[in-house]
Amino acid sequence: MFMKKFLKVIGIILGIIVVLEVVFFTVDYNRVQKQEKPIFCIQNPSCIISDGGTIEYFGLGYKVIDFHTLAGFDDIKIGSWFMDYNDFEKEMKEYEMKFEGELSSNANNNRKPENVTIQVDKNTIGPESVSIIITDNNVEQYGWGVEFRVQEKINNEWKDLDYIYDHLSWIDIAYELNENNQLTQKLDIEKYYGKLSNGIYRIVKPVYDNGYIDISLNKYKL
Repeated sequence: MFMKKFLKVIGIILGIIVVLEVVFFTVDYNRVQKQEKPIFCIQNPSCIISDGGTIEYFGLGYKVIDFHTLAGFDDIKIGSWFMDYNDFEKEMKEYEMKFEGELSSNANNNRKPENVTIQVDKNTIGPESVSIIITDNNVEQYGWGVEFRVQEKINNEWKDLDYIYDHLSWIDIAYELNENNQLTQKLDIEKYYGKLSNGIYRIVKPVYDNGYIDISLNKYKL
């Protein structure tokens, strides 16, 4: 008799647990589908994931992983206790690749050569050097370094001048623009080309934009 009552109590308890498990899982499952945190779970204190803020929760017979990675992957997954962070490695990698592609695309959309002007400071024109003023009004501005080329107009065509030495190098440095999106550079023409003779010239600045492109300024005369 006692054993029957005991088994009946155990059965009732197990039934209540099953009902609670179904109710808790259903509620938390619906919350996860809405990208909301579970309410019938406890955070796993022994699981520390150093990826930007991902949190792991345990529920009654189920697990929830709330992803917040440094690359921006922000999602909530629900499954059994055997569900693991690494189960979603492929999905996170795909997101990271898409995220990086979108950043690159946005940068390209916000950066166009026509938003740049390069002018020569007429007071600095000389055969040995000249100063130029770069104005870059792009949202994502180009990286402006030291390198430049000099072209001369010959028979109505622009021709690159030859360097005076074959093994000249450029300092690898990028300059910041001021609050007016401008940068003034003094170009040491004599160092790379020698003194220029009388003629019509222009300066070409190479910048990187998924490959190097040239941006040139208006011509000037010596």
